[in-house]
Amino acid sequence: MCRLVALASVLAAHNDLLYQCETGHLLRFYYVGTLLLLSIAIFLCISIIYISAHGTVADDRPRARLPCLLYVRTVLLVPDFVWIAVGTKWAFRDEAGTDCPMDAVAVVCSVVIVSWLLQLAFVILILLFFDPLGRRHLSTVRDSQQLWKRRFCICC
Repeated sequence: MCRLVALASVLAAHNDLLYQCETGHLLRFYYVGTLLLLSIAIFLCISIIYISAHGTVADDRPRARLPCLLYVRTVLLVPDFVWIAVGTKWAFRDEAGTDCPMDAVAVVCSVVIVSWLLQLAFVILILLFFDPLGRRHLSTVRDSQQLWKRRFCICC
């Protein structure tokens, strides 16, 4: 949610700069697409949280739709990656810096870098939590506890 607010405020603050360059329409298009994908992701996350809060350990029927929502959120990574790649190409590869103010280009570059870092973190967390034992079939509870302790030591 903070990322959505920050991105919308950056777009509002730098909107005048976007009209000063020829390729500013690409930047506005990138911002609007990012806001749209981020809004969909936030809606899915709120839905996942809402459905996760229902039911009990013994009665998981209210959470029956939860795997579908998780898969939809995971599939949403593909358009996110494509969209970030488009932003990367525009910000770092094209001649965006030649006719646009440096402030506008710097903002796009920082948004793209933060987006790549967030996507990388999201993929790592998916791999960690969708495969909690690391494709191993650990026979004892103690072995699985040691595996989780090692993982969290790496993260922290």
